[in-house]
Amino acid sequence: MKVSRTEYNVVFRLAERGGIGAPEELAAELGIPVSTLMSIVERLGNLIEVEERKIAVFTLTEEGSRYKRAGLPELRLCRALERAGGSLNMREVEGVAGLSGREIGIAVGQARKAGWIKIERTDEGRIIRLVSRYSERLQRALEKVDDEVRVELCSEEYAIYKELARRNLVKERIISVRRLKLGRAGLEALSKGLLEVVEEKTVLTSDDIVSGAWRKFRLKYYNVSAKPPRVYPGRRHFYSVFLEEVRRILLEMGFKEAEGPFVELEFWNFDALFQAQDHPAREIHDSYRVKPPNMGRLPGNGVVERVRMTHENGWITGSRGWRYKWSADIARRLILRTQTTAVSVRYLYEHGDEPVKVFALSRNFRPDVLDPTHSMEFHQCEGIVVGDGLTFSHLLGFLKEFANRLGIEKVYFRPAYFPFTEPSVEGYVYHEELGWVEALPGGLFRPEVRLPLGIEKPVLAWGIGIGRLAMAAMGIDDIRDLFTRDLEKIRNARWVRIAEDKL
Repeated sequence: MKVSRTEYNVVFRLAERGGIGAPEELAAELGIPVSTLMSIVERLGNLIEVEERKIAVFTLTEEGSRYKRAGLPELRLCRALERAGGSLNMREVEGVAGLSGREIGIAVGQARKAGWIKIERTDEGRIIRLVSRYSERLQRALEKVDDEVRVELCSEEYAIYKELARRNLVKERIISVRRLKLGRAGLEALSKGLLEVVEEKTVLTSDDIVSGAWRKFRLKYYNVSAKPPRVYPGRRHFYSVFLEEVRRILLEMGFKEAEGPFVELEFWNFDALFQAQDHPAREIHDSYRVKPPNMGRLPGNGVVERVRMTHENGWITGSRGWRYKWSADIARRLILRTQTTAVSVRYLYEHGDEPVKVFALSRNFRPDVLDPTHSMEFHQCEGIVVGDGLTFSHLLGFLKEFANRLGIEKVYFRPAYFPFTEPSVEGYVYHEELGWVEALPGGLFRPEVRLPLGIEKPVLAWGIGIGRLAMAAMGIDDIRDLFTRDLEKIRNARWVRIAEDKL
């Protein structure tokens, strides 16, 4: 069999390695690219066999890294129960086990699911009891992960890491691992000296042809069916493309875009929206406060006085108000904006009672607990429609049409409560993995909001959780992935492929 020098070296070096070797290692030893090596292996036919298997690669998430250091919440709970003699009052758990409020819920849920604890109700409150020996197998698996850990599919170890992946403590990706093996034909060819090394040429000269020397050469093979290497051109992040699509849809529907400051007065963020300064409803939007100088200037033209009277006694809105002493000092405090509704009320104050359709698509900030559906920083798509004859049905029609234009077909509504709209609605969209997710809140601005701003006409208002709509549209089940820097996720995001057909 005639072979080139490189082909012979591949067979010979593989034999030196005991007949088995990884393509990457063999290519490095021979000083050739892996793609070149695999082309040679293909040409050698049954002299060399290629074995391929799938393995799982697991890497730690941010939460997984934290629990690797501190221990899984359920383990910390069980160890605390063990130290306390087997039981603790629920009120004591946070201090004794060193668990946060969110971690207590995780710990109790996981430990009960595993059958390690029971919760009993007594006159002294709820008591947690340790009822069986707890296992540390998940913790040990977590501690094995440094940069990554590779696990054979269908192994017992793989099942353990899959359980960690379901809890978002590790991320999984499946890779193919190839191994080259010298076949029986290859071993026989080497042992019997059947491999004849000939000079390989890519181009024949006229002298080669005239002299007949071409008969001694072997022309280099070219695989014209081989796929070229993939080239990844520059591409915008898929969430950025999605937000631009949202803007395009709203502009096509006749809206214009408005903007507002990130650092906002509580007056515009809360008071002008009829959220009382001393009412629990205000706690719907926990907020980040600004360090000194932390006070701003209130607007003029009597709007502050009208808002004050509306809060205290209802003014001319037909309401009794909140019946408390309203404070201008509280209204002057500066916070990071918790809702883009502040942009809408600023717009109404500045432009008056003119018919208009306006939206704001921007970031908001709330001290929330980071999880698959919540984030401390998030986009909201806020909008208003001002005009004569507007009804609640117009609002429902807009919300459904908007979701449909984003490719989300399954939408349903149910009544809701918001401090600044009446009637109010909460719209849900269907997510393939998460089920029904609330994402389309809205309503008609109450007179207590409109009249102090000088607005007589009905105002439809909505503040869409655009991140959750993006998750449903793109099949993403973790809101943190909307800001991912993982190139593979960015390249393969579903919305990128949809949007490219439209742009």
